Amino acid sequence: MRISFDWLKSIIDIEKSAEEIGDILTSLGLEVEGIERIEKIKGGLKGVVIGEVVECVQHPNADRLSITKVKLDAESEPVQIVCGAPNVAVGQKVLVATIGTNLYPKNGESFTIKKSKIRGEDSNGMICAEDELGLSSDHSGIKILESNAMIGQSASDYLKLDSDIVFEIGLTPNRSDATSHLGVARDLAAWYKVHEKKDKIISIDENDLKLPKSNNKLNIKVSVLQSDLCPRYSGVSISGIKVGPSPVWLQKRLIAVDQKPINNIVDITNFILFQYGQPLHAFDVDKIKGKEIHVRTIAEGTEFTCLDGTLKNLRSSDLMICDGNDKPLCIAGVMGGIDSGVTDSTTSIFLESAYFNASSVRSTSMHHILRSNAAKIFEKGADPNMTIKALLSAVELILKECGGEISSEWIDIYPSEIKPSEIQLNMNSVNSLSGMSFTEESLKEVLQGLKIDYTDHRNGDYTVFVGTNKADVTREADVVEELCRVYGLDHIPIPEKIQISFPAEIESTHEVRQSLSNYLSSKGFNEIQTLSLSSSEVCLKSNIWKQEELVYINNTSNANLDVMLPSLVIGGLQSISFNNNRQLSDLAFYEFGKEYKRTGNEFVEKQKLGLFLFGNNRSVHWRAPKVSSYDFFELKSCVEDLLNYLGLSGYKFSTSSNNELFNYSSEYTIGKNLIVSFGEVSTQLTQLFDLKKPVYYAEWDIVSLMSVLKNRKIVYKEVSKFPSSRRDLAIVLDNSISYNEIETVIRKSASQNLKDISLFDIYKNAEQLGADKKSLALSFLFESDDHSLTSQELDQEIEKLIQQLETKLSAKVRR
Repeated sequence: MRISFDWLKSIIDIEKSAEEIGDILTSLGLEVEGIERIEKIKGGLKGVVIGEVVECVQHPNADRLSITKVKLDAESEPVQIVCGAPNVAVGQKVLVATIGTNLYPKNGESFTIKKSKIRGEDSNGMICAEDELGLSSDHSGIKILESNAMIGQSASDYLKLDSDIVFEIGLTPNRSDATSHLGVARDLAAWYKVHEKKDKIISIDENDLKLPKSNNKLNIKVSVLQSDLCPRYSGVSISGIKVGPSPVWLQKRLIAVDQKPINNIVDITNFILFQYGQPLHAFDVDKIKGKEIHVRTIAEGTEFTCLDGTLKNLRSSDLMICDGNDKPLCIAGVMGGIDSGVTDSTTSIFLESAYFNASSVRSTSMHHILRSNAAKIFEKGADPNMTIKALLSAVELILKECGGEISSEWIDIYPSEIKPSEIQLNMNSVNSLSGMSFTEESLKEVLQGLKIDYTDHRNGDYTVFVGTNKADVTREADVVEELCRVYGLDHIPIPEKIQISFPAEIESTHEVRQSLSNYLSSKGFNEIQTLSLSSSEVCLKSNIWKQEELVYINNTSNANLDVMLPSLVIGGLQSISFNNNRQLSDLAFYEFGKEYKRTGNEFVEKQKLGLFLFGNNRSVHWRAPKVSSYDFFELKSCVEDLLNYLGLSGYKFSTSSNNELFNYSSEYTIGKNLIVSFGEVSTQLTQLFDLKKPVYYAEWDIVSLMSVLKNRKIVYKEVSKFPSSRRDLAIVLDNSISYNEIETVIRKSASQNLKDISLFDIYKNAEQLGADKKSLALSFLFESDDHSLTSQELDQEIEKLIQQLETKLSAKVRR
């Protein structure tokens, strides 16, 4: 929320600096996140003053330069300035940029005035032209002022260059009372009352506006059919107005709070919104059919074109402002329609000032992704007793700036008056909840500063009456919070001894994630971090996820990102596509994140680790002229390396045919825990990201991984002192037998002396080996922990392996 310092000072008398006020606002719970200076001329002509040329002679070394003496104040000696303007002369009042001044010319870069020598003569400043000051593009000569200009006066004061300071406030949802300049001014008045014992008058709070009389020529009949959604509806008609540009003062006010001036009627409604925190809406009377307003909900699916041109399908729960034919004119409290607003040809308006149900406005605004200023105020809880006051102020401005006359009765439909909240307050509870030591005097002082009426029951009990502008203050604890922020949180005493209790240790994945990150980064992977949001359109087009599985959200920032990620693969593919489109096509990524799925009425959230391989695993080099692309086995190797790095054993390999994420895939399990699934990503999915090459992806389940790591036992084993021996074996067997089956048979039948198995060649030739046969060349590494293995022992080991392979897999040894 933006708050203008000048605007604030027009409401409450402030003698402190902007920085001091910023600190006070933060202490009051209105955290100032930034302070911005708004200047009509960049730099505000700081350092530029009015001077008088008292001497002007020709420069001895330049035909087009003059040496001038300029008096900058009544007491000091004139300063010498070399000037190149053709129109400089004695007696002129001019604008002088003194040494150290930063100038921002109309054209060109900024520069700083320095003491210098020009053609051998000292120059201690600069007599400026309009373009050099940024006032205009005129460079015909220096700017000459009126003869009555005061020497030494700052240029900004003389030219009346307005500047303002804007506070950027991070407004929390519970501060419905501070959505406007009036609300902020009230908080400042309370602070002054408590901390400096000053009674500050809020000028617009003191205004006693009376309802002006009407000629009743343009009465509008209003019917509120759903008073629970619209507890109060006020309005009035004004005819004979002239729509045009707003006055300069009004435009400046709106620009300061980041609003674009549109026309005088719309700008006045926006001004009232930021002044009082009460949204208004102006309808063109000629577009209200039947001269009737119906406040009601309408049929589900009714189409409505908003003021910003977007088409919305309304819900049956959306409150609408309709005409006499029940045609919707405006989404109540959110946004007007394109066919009912004020245009340049409008001559009569109906001005609405209403109080709408906060939850209803919030629901409608979020569902339709219409985050207007009005909706942001109503959803926090506007003040129901501000509608008439804001309406009167707006009417007064419209009559002054737009002409016209009041042409209808003052409408105020308010069937059940909303009164201040009556809350019981106990002195002991106040001190107990706050941790402070309030006295009866200090308590009353803060309540008076906040304009909260109270009844003192003389026994430490109070009944307080909290105004309707504080929608969130409904309990004793809420009142105590109000007291604390105004009285000052620095009054909370710090005890001499602070005792803390340590909570039970919570299992964290941080250490494992850090270890995996370090390992993967050392292996050439790059970590990515993508959004946890995705497009439902992409998910559904892939035919991998069904609509009922997706977790939909109402994303007001980007309507296309409407579901939570059902798998990390989507974010990874987006990153790969982004890089691939920028000629970075050899990629190895990893990402820690979560996947979100829906199962019936339950939402399932799982922690995952994703590995991605795409393109080539190395670039072409003179030592390796052949390109090597990533493939399934490269990914499988990475997965196994990671399992071994974690010190896991007993993992079981299997192929998987029911994982729609992949064209083909495999997985590793330990016991009943699925640790990782990996394979080539479904072509149907990669095509959605315009990826022509295959993407290889491994998805690790972090929860399953943590559960097996808990039971992991790391045992030190002494490195063998005896030499190892290697034996090779070539076997012929059916194509259908996988390497995993071969390794399983070998591991089960071999002794503890077998340390490693590796496959170093695959050969297929139907003529030599037979149909559907393959030859695998295996290398075995043997090593004993207590002696050197003899040739006889090695031969026995190999014979035993051959026997098992022939028996269980019908393998034949190639000799």
